[in-house]
Amino acid sequence: MLLLDNRYDVVKISRNYIGTALYPLQWLAMQPVNVVSNSMVFLEKQQNLSSENKMLKAQNAQLKLQISQQEVRLKSMVNLDNLIQLQKTALPQAQVALIVSSDTNPLADRFVIDKGSHHQIRQGDAVSDEHGLIGQVTSVQPLSSEVTLITSSNAVIPAMVMRTGVRTLVYGRSGSLDLRYFPANASLLRNDLLVTSGMDSIYPAGIPIATVTQAQSGNGSPYYRAQIEPIAQLRNSNFVLVIPQKHGQTAHYSADAAVTNLSSANHD
Repeated sequence: MLLLDNRYDVVKISRNYIGTALYPLQWLAMQPVNVVSNSMVFLEKQQNLSSENKMLKAQNAQLKLQISQQEVRLKSMVNLDNLIQLQKTALPQAQVALIVSSDTNPLADRFVIDKGSHHQIRQGDAVSDEHGLIGQVTSVQPLSSEVTLITSSNAVIPAMVMRTGVRTLVYGRSGSLDLRYFPANASLLRNDLLVTSGMDSIYPAGIPIATVTQAQSGNGSPYYRAQIEPIAQLRNSNFVLVIPQKHGQTAHYSADAAVTNLSSANHD
């Protein structure tokens, strides 16, 4: 029995030595397995992070789109509210209309509104936003109308300088406005406001048209060299006011009529 016990102790000690000596080999043998296992875990984590990142980006894009849509709706509501207030306080006879379509060409000078002859809209009616004059109704259907902008090359608007009362004509010029024949012996300053003079049957007096951004006289010319900018947001409005013509007359304003009216007014 004593002999067996001694042998068992020797075997046990030998086994411990052998296990200790073989451990580095076992560790090295397990490394490829550990590397593969760790790599798979790392790749799985990376895939999860990539999926979460894509999901967060999609949610962020969606939130940005929703915010943008809310801003557009808010802007449209503010625009509509301002027009309604203007209609109630200053132009009770005017009608609020929605712009339902516009030309795909950014330089186009017309758009369509959702009011027509069934709403007593007439060809020649003035159209404005809450800032100023936008254009004139040039074609009327039962449930819609076409509006031509004041920047159209055919547009001529009887105007006056708000500060001095001097009358003049504002011309459309294919996307901008032109003050061609303002006399050099009259006063015209930068930031002067041009408004409708009311010297016709179409535009009520006092609607803002444009501001003067540059005014130069001299050089032997009888007229100012002036640059003006429209007051109205010609291409950013969603709602407009349609202002009926004075005396209910229907007419398309022309350059000849404008010159005739202006000359008569100056003679008076």
